[in-house]
Amino acid sequence: MKAAPSHITLTLDREALARDIRSLPSLPTVVHELLLLVHKNEVQLETITNTLRLDQALSIKVLQLTNSPFYGLSGRIDSVRDAINILGMRQLGSMVIAAALTVQFEKLHGESLHMDAFWRHAIACAAAARQLAQRVGLDEPAAFTAGLLHDVGRLVVDSHYPDEAAQAISWATENDTSYREAERLLLGIDHTEIGAWVCRHWRFPAEVIEAIAGHHQPPDAGPASLIDVVHVADAIAHALDVAGASTESVPNIHAASWTRMGLRDHELPALLGRMESEFNDLQAVLRPTKEMA
Repeated sequence: MKAAPSHITLTLDREALARDIRSLPSLPTVVHELLLLVHKNEVQLETITNTLRLDQALSIKVLQLTNSPFYGLSGRIDSVRDAINILGMRQLGSMVIAAALTVQFEKLHGESLHMDAFWRHAIACAAAARQLAQRVGLDEPAAFTAGLLHDVGRLVVDSHYPDEAAQAISWATENDTSYREAERLLLGIDHTEIGAWVCRHWRFPAEVIEAIAGHHQPPDAGPASLIDVVHVADAIAHALDVAGASTESVPNIHAASWTRMGLRDHELPALLGRMESEFNDLQAVLRPTKEMA
């Protein structure tokens, strides 16, 4: 690992950063209520419909999603109740989170990250994570959520400490190293740890928090987990280059994670095709409505 020159060490104050995260707006109460409802074994459709209707922005986003090409029903669904029927309870949970985060992400932006590229990569990782979770029998909505949020720590740093974020990005580019290594060298903390703090603040399940915290360092042994799913999905999303970033590079995939995913070379073209297709269908609906370069 390269040593950072002392004159550009920008170590962030962990206590101040923790305060910044605690000051972030909480997810809307209706989001948490909906997530509790969709994970119950027996719940009336009318109860979920009425709860979703309490948040007009979420209702509109759910209708947009249901009418997207992803579901092949373009323009035919015009009621929240029918949309929930089409999506299904578990898929609804993922989409409610995604819709809520488009609003939260619009409030978090700084000077260094290109918001559209950041969000495109996040959606691609979420789509890839869902496909991989389906393959290995893990929780698809949780995988989708973890994939969507895997780099949220970068967004927090860029929002609250834009100068430091910019210098870390420049250091990584100039020294041909990963952004995470630059964060550790210059800031004393990286986006995986910060992302885990954010997700605890937003009260996400432990498995989602663990996936975000560990997605660059999956374990060497043990069964397949969401950490492996997000780790591999992140690499695939970079390989697909959907963000269109000039500095795009594909991170190395941990051999144990790749093995636990059980992927075979002959299966990859079809799998990548499904991931890219899902991304293309979802990104127009889920991306934040305003660009923040």
